[in-house]
Amino acid sequence: MIDADASTHSPATDLRITRTLSSNRVWLAAGRRAAVLGEAFRLLGYLPETCLGQQVQWRRLSEDARNAAEQAMLGAQGAKLEQALESALAEIAAYLEACAAEKLQPNLRKLRERWASGEMELGKVGIELRQSLNDMRAQRRHRDLAEQIGRSVKLSDYPDTYPARRRTRKLIAVLGPTNSGKTHDAFERLAVASSGVYLGPLRLLALEAFTRLNEEFCVRASLLTGEERRIVEGSRVTASTIEMLDPVREVEVAVIDEIQMLSDPDRGWAWTQAVVGANAREVWLLGASSAEPAIVALAARLGLTLEIRRKTRKHPLVVGEALASNPGGALRRAKPGDAFIVFSRRDALNLRDDLLGLGKSVACIYGALSPEVREREAHRFADGDADILVATDAIGMGLNLPIQRVVFTAVQKYDGVKRGDLSVSLLQQIGGRAGRFGHRDEEGVVAGLTPNEHRVVVALMKSPQPPVEASGFQITAGTAYLEQIAEMSGDNRLEALLSLFMLHADCGDGFFTPYVPEEQLARAAQLDRLKKLSLPLKHVFSMAPMASQNETIDGVWRAWAYAANQGKRITLDFLPKSARKASLEEAETTVRLLAAYRWFGYRLPELFVDYELADEHLAPWIGAVDGHLRSRYKQGVGGGRKGIPSWYWPRKS
Repeated sequence: MIDADASTHSPATDLRITRTLSSNRVWLAAGRRAAVLGEAFRLLGYLPETCLGQQVQWRRLSEDARNAAEQAMLGAQGAKLEQALESALAEIAAYLEACAAEKLQPNLRKLRERWASGEMELGKVGIELRQSLNDMRAQRRHRDLAEQIGRSVKLSDYPDTYPARRRTRKLIAVLGPTNSGKTHDAFERLAVASSGVYLGPLRLLALEAFTRLNEEFCVRASLLTGEERRIVEGSRVTASTIEMLDPVREVEVAVIDEIQMLSDPDRGWAWTQAVVGANAREVWLLGASSAEPAIVALAARLGLTLEIRRKTRKHPLVVGEALASNPGGALRRAKPGDAFIVFSRRDALNLRDDLLGLGKSVACIYGALSPEVREREAHRFADGDADILVATDAIGMGLNLPIQRVVFTAVQKYDGVKRGDLSVSLLQQIGGRAGRFGHRDEEGVVAGLTPNEHRVVVALMKSPQPPVEASGFQITAGTAYLEQIAEMSGDNRLEALLSLFMLHADCGDGFFTPYVPEEQLARAAQLDRLKKLSLPLKHVFSMAPMASQNETIDGVWRAWAYAANQGKRITLDFLPKSARKASLEEAETTVRLLAAYRWFGYRLPELFVDYELADEHLAPWIGAVDGHLRSRYKQGVGGGRKGIPSWYWPRKS
């Protein structure tokens, strides 16, 4: 802000000494009109030494006192002020010349306003201009890099990066509801194939496929997941998790389960990769009918023949009645063959405890359990050792269980941010587990616990599932893409490379889209602080299946990363002393850490040197978890409010 009383017209070449107000202070300032490279502007600024005082104090002074103060300051600092002005003008001239020479386009309007504002500290003009020049150079480099990445990383060419592109393939989509025999048909095809692979969304499903193929279909099959390998001599079929796709291995038949997960916001990229990269003559796609538009679009884009086989349920599925008007009464009406659905580990354990208190025998399944323990709990229910199953939506995919009635104790689910209504597809997928073919002759029943839940269950069971989108299929930043971008950018920071991939990969028509999980970005930022880690090592650590929301697991992950940065071998020193005395939570966490150690051991055996020992240690910890779940002791935290059990969530509208 300029003091208007002191402002008068002066020639363009004349030096002006004036007062200016800045930061609630009054300064003696110098100004001049100038023109450099055809750019006319006015420069007005001050030096810290020329402060005349605070505005409030200055206004109290008489005009004579002000003039006297100005003249005194002019005598003391005038020459220095004029020199600073001349230096600032020279800095501006050099700046504009550099911009012209380098074809940079500074925001001259904004700069001129800044120079004329009277808020410029003349001694800092050069510093600010050099920063501006560096910023423009960086922006230009970023634009050039973005254009280079866009020219080089074309997602429309994604299918061409896989060997499968160079062979004749056929897609066979087997679509229908749960309990329609899709998986059975696929296993029958694998049984007669010369070679094949099953790709499922969970270790548990891969384990189930491994067991069924070997025992039920008499097929020599091996198991290959991120954490476990069971190689059967002479096997011609491999059961794997979806992320373990081997795009190089040629097989006759590939089976991709739960194909509707193409639309999954977190893991959809793995299904995109599997469909595009499965190196098989026949690629079987199993899943819900809602996936048909996406499958048709992918087949057309890949130029593949598509056969669609539509299936119907083997047993009828009906919507029953609410169990009771209140949750307590509903539990007393539980009967053998019931599966009670909750949506958290806490609720699963608390409901288990309440059912045990009523004299029921209970099996319990939730996401934090290892596949081995889930399988044991499933067998307890299937074999009749437990009459009732308490489970989270972990049973929604796979798990061939003799469930007669599925009872929803809640119709809302917490997604990490807020509670939201269950989707049509999720509720129907879970509800479809009732009346599994080959287990029970009667029809499957779906119900809500109380009328509050039952009304929602009725509505969602009648609703059609929304179709899976036929575009926007996710592609993740693989090592090849990251190394390509690193070479172009000269930057080895993982966070920067992932961000560049997200921002600048050429999406073309948007059929394929780049995807980087937020958790991976957050981990990348942590890993970039470890200066000795190579890019491939950082990439492996960023993808580790270790839940960051668990403080213990996240702490171990950081410790492993620090050890790898120092070149140290990583051992099993994180293990507690005794599985026998461990709590359920401690045993669960240890099993998950051992699984993570095995995951790393497959990828970085030179660092994670105790892989074989990890296998040996796993059994007692799995046994500890299993023992807790089999016991009749309470495992939950209890609680509740106003007579409402802690596992019951009244619906919020």
